[in-house]
Amino acid sequence: MGSYVKVGSEGDVALGTVKCVRTGDRRIALFNERGTLVAYDDACTHVGGPLSEGLCEDGTITCLWHGAKFRIADGEPLTPPAGGKLRGYPVRVHAGVIEIEIDP
Repeated sequence: MGSYVKVGSEGDVALGTVKCVRTGDRRIALFNERGTLVAYDDACTHVGGPLSEGLCEDGTITCLWHGAKFRIADGEPLTPPAGGKLRGYPVRVHAGVIEIEIDP
C-alpha cells in the first residue's frame, strides 16, 4: 500500500477537464469526470503522448499524438492505436485537498 500525496486543491480541475500534476518524477493526468476525480499516468499506452494535453469530451480522452481514445471512468482503451488500459491511481479529497495514492 502506498501513501497519499497532495497534488492540488478542490476546484483546481474544472468539470470535464484534465490537468497534469506532478509528484516526485511522475506526471499524472487528473481528470474531473462528471464531478469525480480520476487519475492516470500522463502517458498514452501507444507511445507515451501526454494525455493531459488531449481532448476531453463525452467521457473520453483522445491522445493528440495519434488519436487513441480511452474511457476516462475506468481507463479502458476504446480505439487503436491504444496499447492497453491506463494505469490509474486512487484519488481522495480531504479537507479541500486533492490527494493521490502513490506506491513507493
